[in-house]
Amino acid sequence: MRILSYAHDGALRLGALLSGERVLDLTNVYPSALAFLEAGEIGMSAVLSAVERAERGEALAGPVRPLSAVRLKPPVPQARKLLALAGNYQEHIREGGRPTHAKEETYPYLFMKPPSTCLVGPEDPVPYPKIARKLDYEGELVIVIGRRGKHIPVGDAYRHVAGYTIMNDISERALASKEPPRAERERDKFFDWLVGKWFDGAAPCGPWLVTHDEIEDPHALRLRTRVNGETRQDDSTAAMIFSVPEIVAFASRVLTLEPGDLIATGTPSGVGNARGAYLQPGDTVEVEIQGIGQLRNTLVAEP
Repeated sequence: MRILSYAHDGALRLGALLSGERVLDLTNVYPSALAFLEAGEIGMSAVLSAVERAERGEALAGPVRPLSAVRLKPPVPQARKLLALAGNYQEHIREGGRPTHAKEETYPYLFMKPPSTCLVGPEDPVPYPKIARKLDYEGELVIVIGRRGKHIPVGDAYRHVAGYTIMNDISERALASKEPPRAERERDKFFDWLVGKWFDGAAPCGPWLVTHDEIEDPHALRLRTRVNGETRQDDSTAAMIFSVPEIVAFASRVLTLEPGDLIATGTPSGVGNARGAYLQPGDTVEVEIQGIGQLRNTLVAEP
């Protein structure tokens, strides 16, 4: 199934994508994506039943609307946590001029972005921050958590995965605050990098949540990122250093994972910082992942 959140008549609604690019409204079944995910397997079964009935033309759970008539929002607008990995593709590490290490000698670099202000939906404008100087794109596969867990064994990790979506981890490489007369401090480089992940709208996400049963192997998906139609990233999720189960297991050692949490799994090589080709207001970025769909957003100057 493809589960989506969308705006219609000023209200945020839950839906499922039907054949023929139609959207079945599911708000009468579950009021939000978060409520659907919290229901676990019961929620999956209830929504699957509603979708199957709709496809057969039987009793509908709610109205059916053309996909073109709705405005898609982030698949889980109420996400509790938005976690992300840095340096999960060897070639991306190399293009940044950093040394690589054997997987056994490392662990996932996990950081957070504030979901309530970072998350925006497909086609939503992404503000180009006034404090930014070298804004970059990072196309990423995202894990959507569907079951609460702490200290999850790698072998049980998939039981906690509801599905997958796409994110563009918008990242600033050179904050304006770096300009003189600011004194250089020991940890400036790290914190400038981290703060450069937190801008409003810096996590476009979507177009929908594809449930785990639809993705046979999340490590065999082609990922492409285009800027104004030019392909900048083209790789496979097979190149990830840490797998989906390993990421889920590690994250659950640090904090409790909850339904609705999102974990972006890192970006492959081809980012703008490696070629000196940064984003500008007016640029359109498309991230496409096989089996999921396409996320498209345009940058606009911050008011």
